[in-house]
Amino acid sequence: MDRELDAPVPARVIHRGDIFWVAADASRGSIPGVPHPHVVVQDDVFNHSRIGTVVVCALSSNLHRAPEPGVVLLDAGEGGLARQSVVIASQISSLYKHRLQDHIGRLSEARVDQIVAALRFLQASYHR
Repeated sequence: MDRELDAPVPARVIHRGDIFWVAADASRGSIPGVPHPHVVVQDDVFNHSRIGTVVVCALSSNLHRAPEPGVVLLDAGEGGLARQSVVIASQISSLYKHRLQDHIGRLSEARVDQIVAALRFLQASYHR
């Protein structure tokens, strides 16, 4: 993670399941090269604390990824998304909260539970 220790933390309240636009950052590995929506997967205990970072997963409208392990399919309109999309659990990032741009919407608790299950599946695969 880059050094942005003096970056201001936004005053808005961030919740697990919130979807935000995140600007591209070429130095950040597999984060897409253009702005993409990301969903907050970090627990609200951390989101509502003074911690200046948030854990997110990338979304894509590339539905060819839907059958891949650790991917959760979202319907158009869900969480305020204009198009059917996928959450890619393997594209998890820790970002400074100020990098979250426009709020798109929020996923249901049931859908967030599916994403967390995909993250657990991904994590369990490392212990085989």
